[in-house]
Amino acid sequence: MFDDIDFSPGLIAYNGTEFLDQEDIFQVRYNYGMNIIIDVGWYRKEFAVVVIKDYDWDNPLMEKRCVDLNKLHDLVQECSEYVREIIA
Repeated sequence: MFDDIDFSPGLIAYNGTEFLDQEDIFQVRYNYGMNIIIDVGWYRKEFAVVVIKDYDWDNPLMEKRCVDLNKLHDLVQECSEYVREIIA
């Protein structure tokens, strides 16, 4: 689902994109001087994409929500580009 997105230098930690109706769908981890996570999940009625720094889930660096799969792809792309900018 996100195969065409460049997550480098991150590593895909979890890929459950075949089960889009579960809370945990996809996660990328970046460990380059700071712990950053891109997390994708389904929350009852919408998808959420969050960027987390240093495991502070209460204060995400970025949070995006949508209900459409095409929009979800765009949001994950946007978050990936954001992370690459802040770790550069």
